[in-house]
Amino acid sequence: MTSWLGSIGLSAGGLMLRNLLSSEPNPNKVLDVKSVQYSDRNVHCRDDALVLYISKNNTYEIVLQRPCTETLHQSFSLYRSKELSDAEIRFLQLKDKLPPLITIAKEVYNLNGIQKLCDILREHPSWTLAHLAAYFPLNDHFQDPLIISILNAPDENTGISPLQLAVKNGNLRTVQQILAAGASLEHLDYEANTVFHYAAATSKEIIQALSALSTKCLNLRNFKGYTPLHMACLADKPDCVKALLRAGADVNIAATEATSSPNNTPPGYVIDFLQDHPNKLYAQDMKFGGTPLHWSCSREVINTLVDMGCDIDSLNFDKRTALHVMVLRHRLDCVVALLSRGARADLGDKEGNTPLHLAAREGNTAVVQALIVFGADLSYRNNTGAMPRHCVNTGNDKLLYILHAVGAPRCPKEMQGCNPGCSGMEREFNGIPPATPPSASTRAIIDQMLTVSGMGVAQSAKKNTGRIKGGRLLCLDGGGIRGMILAEILLELEKKAGKSLVQCFDWIAGTSTGGILALGLAAGKTLKECLYIYFRMKDLAFVGARPYSSEPLENMLKECLGSDSVMATVTHPKVMITGVLADRKPVDLHLFRNYPSPSTLLIIEPNGLFRPPPLPEEQLMWRAARATGAAPSYFRFDSTIVTISQAHLSSNLRSFGRFLDGGLIANNPTLDAITEIHEYNLAMEATGKGAQACPLTLVVSLGTGLVPITQVTHISAVCRTENTIIKITALVSKTDLGTMAQYHLRANTYDTTLYKISPHLCKGGVRKNSQKICLNPHGHDLNPDISDGSETDYLKFSLCVCHQLKEIDVFRPESLWDTARLAMGMSSLGQLLVDQATASDGRVVDRARAWCSMIGVPYYRFTPQMSEDIAMDERSDEKLVNMLWETRAYTHANRHVLNELVALLNKD
Repeated sequence: MTSWLGSIGLSAGGLMLRNLLSSEPNPNKVLDVKSVQYSDRNVHCRDDALVLYISKNNTYEIVLQRPCTETLHQSFSLYRSKELSDAEIRFLQLKDKLPPLITIAKEVYNLNGIQKLCDILREHPSWTLAHLAAYFPLNDHFQDPLIISILNAPDENTGISPLQLAVKNGNLRTVQQILAAGASLEHLDYEANTVFHYAAATSKEIIQALSALSTKCLNLRNFKGYTPLHMACLADKPDCVKALLRAGADVNIAATEATSSPNNTPPGYVIDFLQDHPNKLYAQDMKFGGTPLHWSCSREVINTLVDMGCDIDSLNFDKRTALHVMVLRHRLDCVVALLSRGARADLGDKEGNTPLHLAAREGNTAVVQALIVFGADLSYRNNTGAMPRHCVNTGNDKLLYILHAVGAPRCPKEMQGCNPGCSGMEREFNGIPPATPPSASTRAIIDQMLTVSGMGVAQSAKKNTGRIKGGRLLCLDGGGIRGMILAEILLELEKKAGKSLVQCFDWIAGTSTGGILALGLAAGKTLKECLYIYFRMKDLAFVGARPYSSEPLENMLKECLGSDSVMATVTHPKVMITGVLADRKPVDLHLFRNYPSPSTLLIIEPNGLFRPPPLPEEQLMWRAARATGAAPSYFRFDSTIVTISQAHLSSNLRSFGRFLDGGLIANNPTLDAITEIHEYNLAMEATGKGAQACPLTLVVSLGTGLVPITQVTHISAVCRTENTIIKITALVSKTDLGTMAQYHLRANTYDTTLYKISPHLCKGGVRKNSQKICLNPHGHDLNPDISDGSETDYLKFSLCVCHQLKEIDVFRPESLWDTARLAMGMSSLGQLLVDQATASDGRVVDRARAWCSMIGVPYYRFTPQMSEDIAMDERSDEKLVNMLWETRAYTHANRHVLNELVALLNKD
């Protein structure tokens, strides 16, 4: 028992317990005594009103006497001990602080006040008078000369200043009084903590009071590597975090040892953001540290913070980036926003997990797809050696296939705890793929024949003329936001080629979104930057309802291509961008070039009726990009156009000046590009520059995706249509009408929404007691077996079986209802014509392939089959990342073709 009590006695709690159990009085308890009690004692030492007495029994006692001006009879016994050394030490601790303090602040000269002073000096013997005044707090005495003289003196043991002590205690009024007395805000304690480090765990009001005077030390790290902002996060004080940010805290300083390498990241300040958006941060995540990016909840907040300089890859206390946090919070829009601003997808946290590891574990399909298409490393191993495929939970077969389809490797055989989908021992199960979308009839055999034939012609030509260097053509189709597909395919091609894409081709032709991408590459943008721009563009340019304002799009084009850059500044490769001159009838195809056109080389004068487009030396790149992307009905009229005829044209067709989208004539620019190259070479030869001419040697054509083929029933007979969509017209009896309707409804299960049966008497084709009914224009009997005398009335009915085509009949309206139907028919007919005019696949590709085969030029066409038709102005992140994942899966499935193409490209 004695041993147990002895061990307790070593701690502060033990001292308290010993004092309670002991019969001896507490030697540190302040007692109210009479001065006459000490008249017979010897004075060992004296300092002002503080006296150390020695009694006859060799005990030592420290007594504080009241000032003589007040009374000579009342005193306080401060300390009692049998050890002279202890008494002397205690006397020295008190003599320079207690008497002066009670002289300055007489309100503490009472039993309770003296007890508190003695207790705190016993705990902090190196505190100064200013520390004591800050601690208690003695707010009315900081202007005293004695306290002012030591206002910035630190504690000898910890280095804490009186101001830091007041801040630590969270007393705002005391802080204000010390600041008014002239305390320094630049003092550091012995752990390099500033006054803001102490304020980080207190209140926003104290931070505001400090920052109003100076923020010089606001972003300093202490010896643990923490800034005040980090300390506020650790203390889980969201209000203090925001107050520090408003004061100008740098969000880009990582929490690292102060002795490590200096922080080279540019500072990031978010003062303006917090003033405008005080409640846009997720406070629950602040305790994990990081930057405001880690605490963001929306795409808009992330974009704003990145624009303000927040380090996008900064780490929190768990070594996680903002991307890690957004993956765990299942915020797809934030994930895409971070990735499209350049966030690194391959940084591991303290457990070595990348965002893809976490997304696979969380089972979020769309987030996994987003990380894949932005280049996340599929084979990255965490600290346990697990790759993302290993992290997929059992039963999530769809997610397993998403990783497998893009080449995510299985675990090695020695890996433990694997599921069947990742085990190196079992290689049969790879998840469950999504349903295969319906596609056009395959031409694989014919395409292969054309390829082999073209290769044969090419080989023969090489034997006769020798190897030709150059002449490699890249063609990029139009398709609006689906231009992301082009960038994704080119990223994979560039990765396999091992060099910049612009070094692989001599000519690049593009239409609409393909033209914008071509100009971006020619201007020096990387493919990743182009992909990022697409995601930013759909958020900035496609705002509200169509037609959209053209200003955001034009500003982005100026930012990316340069507001003053002209086409001629690009020397390699040769670039041709399609546009449609719509100020004439018929409209004409125009090519924006960075080289002299064949007509210019041949000095052919332009038609004087129309002003010729600018030459390459005058043509601004951003205006060429805007012209090729002037899709009808998508963007509002450019107000800078001044001519009446052009303004009228623009306001009606939503053009860019006199230009319309090049996709209206050449949405797949391959044949037009081949024609241009041939004409250019002929012009070079005709002008004596034949040595500079280079015939075509390779054509690579990229599309923006194949839309799913949807079944449409053949129209066997069409009269003037009702407000249905596609109709099958036949003659049946009333009794058979229901049976046929049920049959067609069962047979056409692909449509579940728009069935309509419209029975009516057939004019001129039905006679009472009819034996024969003829509707077929060829005169075939539709019902030849009806006997005479039948009383059956025959009805013609129209059955709507699908929803792909709308009303396309155009006729003279005879009523108000007919007028509405006519308008709908005109719209549908216009859509049909636009679809055909802008077709970039099917026979357009077949013709280009056959042409290249005939002239002996290798032809490669890449365009993925999409699971759904993506609109040109689609804004859904989920749809777009799925589209890009399908593209990545397509390139992985056709990697052997890409490798074959790369071999040809690298021959030069």
